[in-house]
Amino acid sequence: MTPIRQTNWQLFLKDNNLVNPRLISWINEDQSLIKRLSKKYGEISLELISEKICNHHDEQISDIELEGNLRKIFLSSTREVVYAESFFSNSVIKKFNKFSALGDEALGNYLFSLEEIDKLETYTAEYVFDNLIYTGRKCIYSLSNEKFSVIEVFLFNE
Repeated sequence: MTPIRQTNWQLFLKDNNLVNPRLISWINEDQSLIKRLSKKYGEISLELISEKICNHHDEQISDIELEGNLRKIFLSSTREVVYAESFFSNSVIKKFNKFSALGDEALGNYLFSLEEIDKLETYTAEYVFDNLIYTGRKCIYSLSNEKFSVIEVFLFNE
């Protein structure tokens, strides 16, 4: 079972109050999430739930449905701490073929090392998982002017 989004995505602005104040630093994080989670929870493992080429609609990156790679994972220590999904359209994959199949490799290995990647916007929404409400963030990135999205649901409320 994966988290279910309960609210629409809202553009995150540093001065808004849409997010639990204890999670602001996680929403603003611009470094490897696994490194920060490791400091908080110890060793982090990546569990691949699914990864497949499919049609997918993400209104923050396109008005139309696009074909590309949709990957879903859990990051865990002694329990699941983050659910994440990423979507790379075929046009993004043409610019960096590794995004066609990351498998159990951490996205952060590339996200913060490729100079062609720019972070454009961050959105937040509420998710339900195991009958509890958690905060999710969606970051929109650009790889040589082609957009892709990364969603992370923080399965803790700090």
